[in-house]
Amino acid sequence: MPELSQIPYWLPLGVFLLSAGLVTLLAWPAEKLGWVDHPCARKNHGHPVPLVGGVAMLVAFCVGVLLLPVKPADYQVLLLAMILLTLVGLYDDLHHIRPAFRFLFQATVVLLMGLAANTKLSSLGNLIGFGPIELGWAEWLFTLFAVIGVINAFNMIDGLDGLAGGVALIATGWLLVLCLTAPVLASAKIGVLLVLAMAIAGFLVHNLRHPWRARASVFMGDAGSTMLGFVLACLLIRMSDHEQAIMDPITAVWIVALPLMDTIAVMIRRMIAGHSPFAADHKHLHHLLLGFGLSAGRVSALLLTLAFVLGGLGVLYQWLGVPEHLRFYAFVCMAVLYYFSTAWMQKKNQLSLVNVW
Repeated sequence: MPELSQIPYWLPLGVFLLSAGLVTLLAWPAEKLGWVDHPCARKNHGHPVPLVGGVAMLVAFCVGVLLLPVKPADYQVLLLAMILLTLVGLYDDLHHIRPAFRFLFQATVVLLMGLAANTKLSSLGNLIGFGPIELGWAEWLFTLFAVIGVINAFNMIDGLDGLAGGVALIATGWLLVLCLTAPVLASAKIGVLLVLAMAIAGFLVHNLRHPWRARASVFMGDAGSTMLGFVLACLLIRMSDHEQAIMDPITAVWIVALPLMDTIAVMIRRMIAGHSPFAADHKHLHHLLLGFGLSAGRVSALLLTLAFVLGGLGVLYQWLGVPEHLRFYAFVCMAVLYYFSTAWMQKKNQLSLVNVW
């Protein structure tokens, strides 16, 4: 394809090696400086783990984008926003920022990206079946809600080795498939997605469990999950809500369906229980599956497969031209089923604990 031929073969490989190499290079000083995630009752690791994955992915991504022969529009703003969010996420990893301040900073960066790079939602598509829903004066409100929602969905799903990074890599892969099959040229988008995928893959070498690695040697931390959620949200908006859109807005929802459904379900259960929707607990799907006795590696593999299938369905529906409102109603039904299924699983886990005691 002409779009791919414009990207030198060494660039994706270089980004992958840079990301993986930086993780290795930063791990030792991070341990010495206390830049680690300490184990506690709600976490699944038994020893301090360096939190260098987010910084490594950011540096590799920025270098890769700067070396692209065809750069995306307003890429300088995107990189600046990612750097700011990563730095605040890193500070949060080390000192724990209050949620209100974190959300305020995220909103500021989202508005900066929207104003300086025209990255905003103007339409939700034909969700109801009576024509496109144009946001008009509410476009900024919906943009803030959507981007901050995706950021925190990836932050909340980052609770198991390889899970958040794997879901982000899968979402990036499906976006790349859409770009490669689009009727219009998308060289800049393809380059950015390829660089992002390789940066994530380099991190997963150290974070994903596999036969040669029993557990993660590094984590991405809030710095990484915030950065990945933000850049994916921006790409989803740009690829679904601009003049050269290559997918419908509802397709973007399906591509990140798993973290979105899990976050919504967990927050609803927390509020019903009278807790803060942002309070940490063991009510995420990966926690519930671990409670049924599955190993961490099997839970990650199961959820990554689910994320792949859901994203694939979204892409398939796009290709088949399934009406947007039918895809929206299908997603709502699936989200409701997800909520009640995880609520049942939580109840079973609680009963199991009672029986043990």
